[in-house]
Amino acid sequence: MKIHRITFASVLILSTTIARADDAPITFPPDGGVLDVRAFGAVADDDRDDTAAIQQALDAHPNGNRIIHLPAGTWIISDTLKWPDGKGSGDAQKRTILQGAGQTLTKLRLPDATPGFTDHKTKTLIWTGGKPAQRFRNSVRDLTIEVGRGNPGAIGLQFNASNQGCIRNVTIRAAVDSGHIGLDLGHTDEIGPLLVKQLTVEGFETGISTKWPVNSNTFEHVTLRGQRKLGWRNYHQMVFVRGLVSENEVTALLNEKDSWGSIAMLDSKIIGQGAAADTPGILNQRQMYLRKVEVSGYAKSIDHADKGRDKGDILGAGVIAEDTSHANVMSLFRKPTVKTFADAGVVKHLPLKETPEVAWGDPAKDWVSLAKFGADPEGKTDASAALQAAIDSGAKTIYLPAGMNFHFDSEVELRGPVERIIGLEGRFFTEGKAVWKLVDDKHPRGLADAPAIIIERCSNRSGGAGITLRHESSRTLIVSSWIGADIEGHGAGDIFIEDLSGRLNLHQPGQSAWCRQLNTEHTGTMLRNNGGKLWILGMKTEKIGTIIETVNSGITDATGIFIYSNQGWEDTVPAFVIKDSTAILAGINERNFNRQPVSFWFRETQGGDTRESKNPAWVYLSR
Repeated sequence: MKIHRITFASVLILSTTIARADDAPITFPPDGGVLDVRAFGAVADDDRDDTAAIQQALDAHPNGNRIIHLPAGTWIISDTLKWPDGKGSGDAQKRTILQGAGQTLTKLRLPDATPGFTDHKTKTLIWTGGKPAQRFRNSVRDLTIEVGRGNPGAIGLQFNASNQGCIRNVTIRAAVDSGHIGLDLGHTDEIGPLLVKQLTVEGFETGISTKWPVNSNTFEHVTLRGQRKLGWRNYHQMVFVRGLVSENEVTALLNEKDSWGSIAMLDSKIIGQGAAADTPGILNQRQMYLRKVEVSGYAKSIDHADKGRDKGDILGAGVIAEDTSHANVMSLFRKPTVKTFADAGVVKHLPLKETPEVAWGDPAKDWVSLAKFGADPEGKTDASAALQAAIDSGAKTIYLPAGMNFHFDSEVELRGPVERIIGLEGRFFTEGKAVWKLVDDKHPRGLADAPAIIIERCSNRSGGAGITLRHESSRTLIVSSWIGADIEGHGAGDIFIEDLSGRLNLHQPGQSAWCRQLNTEHTGTMLRNNGGKLWILGMKTEKIGTIIETVNSGITDATGIFIYSNQGWEDTVPAFVIKDSTAILAGINERNFNRQPVSFWFRETQGGDTRESKNPAWVYLSR
């Protein structure tokens, strides 16, 4: 057996628990189009079965971009809750959001020994859809799923979302000796891309299952605790994860053999307890990239077992500063022989920032409806003037009610106290002329600007153009859970992107952007970094064109890039362009099923010297 010994850095990895900005229950305005399960007959905290009532709420608006709200309390379920099929495949299992009042406030509970879950034949509590990859915008948010004793076949959540969709602020918990899988992302093919953030899984035989070769799954801040067989099992999928904390007596993570499975992981802690001394912390039988990963309490930190192709095992407790399972690092300028991080020398990564939290506020006091400022809910006229009036009213939050289609096709300035524009999972359309500009000190009544603004939870009409979000400010812009945005950086303030189907271009040198789960489906250059600082965790593309162009002393630090190249590649188009800049690209994955994969991977120019490579790399390091 090959033994790969590395130097362990003294790096302190802090807890990954990120608190909400406020502890009040999440509520919504009564005219927001949100469906309260109590209106369908569900009653919390009465020990009676709420399954039928909650299912009726889910079925009310198939493909409807509707929030199904579970207020604070415990809700009893005894059978599988299913995303609605609607009248046909075009409506099936998409654009449905199950929303709690808070991770500790709303509980969906499967009682002890519930019929159908008591044997080892598996059955799920919540199912959000199967293949193909049409499960747009599905989400589960701000709640806890509890499995009582005597339910060994129970699966907590079988989740599926495509292009944009998320699990956020969710706990999935099983009683001792109960539960099969906590979060199942392997129950069907073509799951993702999606974002899982702030997830805790306690108990179950297996905490998380990820599976099948498309479309990538991005995770941030995940806790696994008390699993009986495996913390996390991955087969075939591309997993990009930051902030995994595992506290277990069993192996925390298995990346299974005979697959294309790959894992890129950073800023994580794998803590072995009790019987863990007899098992590896991580069993990796395929491809893996690790950065700032601390492993302790296991006899072997990482067992790399890819049929003799890997670099060898990692022994002893400590923090893995940066490493790959295989000798597959590439650089065209550092050294001609670079294959590992030891060959490459010091790699300087960008310091990163957590996405800021914006207080939810009181919808009864702080929120205003766009419809009340004269916006046409049927979209026959441009709603831009109404949005500007709502912004200038001094309101902190402006919401687009569900069930309405707003038309935007003019310029709007984001100014003054407004700090949230939220679609209550609603929709808009534009002919491509809508520009929302984040500006400083331009409120007509001189009201002070909010330090940060979040634009979230909305989508463009299928196949339509997106809204251009033009950042011209020193303030912070956050874009979250949105389909149809072209973000242009022309300012000095930070940009944060989470769970976006859209595009980003940094035009202003020195501007910084942090992206979690970015799905870009554009031809031509998909993302351009002109002299900025760009950090990415999880990016997916599927059209032909340069994926990331970094120029003019820019710095791009990306972990987890999935290229779905089934349209075929053009030999003249480099996938990545670096010019007089720095790029660190880790966890580059491609899936191609038409025998026309990427044929031109890297073009790097430094000081007038241009070098090119037609060969793929799992990790690419520029000069």
